[in-house]
Amino acid sequence: MEKARILVIEDNQDTRQFLETVLAREFEVICTENAVLGIDYARNKRPDLIVLDIMLPILNGFDACNLLKRDEATKNIPIIFLSAKNTVGDITQGLGLGADDYLAKPFDYKELVARIKVRLREKATYQSEPRVLTHGDLKLVLDTRDVSFEGKPIDLTQTEFDILRMLVQRIGQVVPRDEIIRDVWKGTTEAAQKRTIDVHIRALRKKIPPLTRHILSVYGVGYKYER
Repeated sequence: MEKARILVIEDNQDTRQFLETVLAREFEVICTENAVLGIDYARNKRPDLIVLDIMLPILNGFDACNLLKRDEATKNIPIIFLSAKNTVGDITQGLGLGADDYLAKPFDYKELVARIKVRLREKATYQSEPRVLTHGDLKLVLDTRDVSFEGKPIDLTQTEFDILRMLVQRIGQVVPRDEIIRDVWKGTTEAAQKRTIDVHIRALRKKIPPLTRHILSVYGVGYKYER
């Protein structure tokens, strides 16, 4: 079986070499020390996933993510931020730019591998016949991960899509945060993830403002998509 291709953009040599060593056990790995080279590689070689640092020379990771997600050739490549910048503001900014996940340094490489596999599995589950969820003016095509509201396409990250899909599939039910983690992140339950769920919910409400009246927070439990 052909290995998935992972692009690592990391300027610290020790970290870069470590990532190349541990990821190469299961994936084809290419490493670059700056985002300019990384973007060029992504456009030409189309990796299956990108692991991206933030504090990089020449072009920082936030700007690189923004460029990658705006480019038709690379916008659908999942991006996982791997950074020592781990405040709520940093996570919010990274996910708001379209990254699909965010893991803080220092990190457990086993968790990184688990998160990579989650994103790769999602890409591999598309089927030939689209399955569609609709609620009012909201439409989700599950197999192509296309979203539209009032007929206008909405650009969501993979994680945003998965959270919205889960809530819409269970309209009227309270969905606990732990269930969202198990479904979307497939059991990688770092404490930071519970914070990032809130970040993704805020992003959904911002991208589709009418959803603010449908996606309700249930204090201390989770979220509910209300009719």
